[in-house]
Amino acid sequence: MITQIASEALRKRSSLLQSHDTQPLLREYRLRCLTINTHRGQGPKLPFALAGAKEEEAQRIELMHETRAYAYFISEWLNRHRQNYDVVALQEVFNGVLGVSEKIIGKYRQRDHYRVLSGFDSVLEHGVGFAGFRYQNLMLSQLPKLSEQAYNHLLPGKVFFLASCGFTLAPFLLKDSIIWIGNTHLHAYSPESRMRQARSIAQVLRKLGDVPIVFMGDFNTVAPGCRIEKFGKGDIDRYNYHDDSTLRILEDTGLRTVPHDDSLPFYTYPTGLPNRTLDYIMFSRHWHVHDYGVLHDFTLSDHYPVYADLELKTRNN
Repeated sequence: MITQIASEALRKRSSLLQSHDTQPLLREYRLRCLTINTHRGQGPKLPFALAGAKEEEAQRIELMHETRAYAYFISEWLNRHRQNYDVVALQEVFNGVLGVSEKIIGKYRQRDHYRVLSGFDSVLEHGVGFAGFRYQNLMLSQLPKLSEQAYNHLLPGKVFFLASCGFTLAPFLLKDSIIWIGNTHLHAYSPESRMRQARSIAQVLRKLGDVPIVFMGDFNTVAPGCRIEKFGKGDIDRYNYHDDSTLRILEDTGLRTVPHDDSLPFYTYPTGLPNRTLDYIMFSRHWHVHDYGVLHDFTLSDHYPVYADLELKTRNN
């Protein structure tokens, strides 16, 4: 299927460039991207978010938490900042329990908040999780899509033998060049499963060949050389970074990210008391990095977002 999508992307690119719509040609070869684990719209973990907060800030956090409206807050934040990002990858977008969606019980689905309220031109959806607990990974874009389909693939290694992980990969037009953008959320508790998932992703990426790729998401592992234990309080995933080569498996496909120090500027989790990096933006050799960082002033989830400003330097398609 990935080869069919690639062929469609070539045809669509030719059609767009030959049309009277010159908007794609007016763009720079710059890609500004963002990845956010939305924590199913549950917001930050309250004890961590309140740690060290001053009284007025603590009241604000608790009042926001009472509303349980974080999908709206994140959508509204994206709308206010949409001029800063071309593509946004979202993970853990809640989509219902026991087959009953939020819409049926009187609420809009969280994906509709992001689709309608964020102000982005298009959204790509991928359903993951399991029958009793559904959620999605979404990709919001302001770039022209080059296929009506995205490559959505469920990954091996289910969480607690129930919930599937997955990844999305889709072609877009950046000025006159085809670029591929991916989104994933890997296994949180098992290095073995996480590495199997990375190998599954690597197989697909290799089929694309030497093309510009940006791959984002919650990889649920720390960077090589960073500590793998003694994080303090937190989820049980803090015990699960030993003997994990997930990032190296992806690097073997030609992806890389910026060098990560084991220090606060790179930490993405948990919000309020960050102590490790779990979220990344990786990219192929075709990109030059102008900027890369973590948005520590974004406190609407239990993960901090990661952003990157990339310039396409190799334009050979």
